[in-house]
Amino acid sequence: MKIAILNVLSKKEHQMVKGYQIAKGNVIYHEGDVCENIGIIISGKIDIVSYSFQGKELLINSLKPGEIFGNNLLFSSSPIYRGDVIAKEKSVVAFINKENLIYLLQNNAEFLDLYLNIQSDFGKALNARIQLLSFPNAEERLFYYASKNNGVITFKNVTTLAATIGVQRETLSRLLTNLIERHLIKKEKGKITVLKKKR
Repeated sequence: MKIAILNVLSKKEHQMVKGYQIAKGNVIYHEGDVCENIGIIISGKIDIVSYSFQGKELLINSLKPGEIFGNNLLFSSSPIYRGDVIAKEKSVVAFINKENLIYLLQNNAEFLDLYLNIQSDFGKALNARIQLLSFPNAEERLFYYASKNNGVITFKNVTTLAATIGVQRETLSRLLTNLIERHLIKKEKGKITVLKKKR
């Protein structure tokens, strides 16, 4: 898969990038590890998760090809991962260390432009995620998430959707049944459509 930010590198600059295949389920970084590289996802899916005191997995972010992790930590005064970085699918990730990243940002204007664009999109997505998790209950989170997707949610299964909005699977299952009975949503295989705003 072609990734725009890597396509603008010269042959010499490509030598500063280290690519690795990562098996599904492997932890790339553990919570508490020091961030020394950025990771650019070439293929697959990478999740950043944390855990509650009860051991419940909390999804912080889910990243797809072309997106980056570690970029908000590498230049931080405390570059410590606050969650585990896990390959949810077989993935390929390109790593660039701090020294090489600084060189590329200073010497490749196209790379700089694309990096800042990705960084900006990452910040917006993270803010949206924080706002989603700030809602106190599952119903508010579901409707907020739907509102950001034009009233339609597509999902693989209830378990993944529950992780996305940060609630228990059982809680979400009960909520969906209740909302259907109240004629607030329509649920089809892999798709939820908001029929009208809740009162």
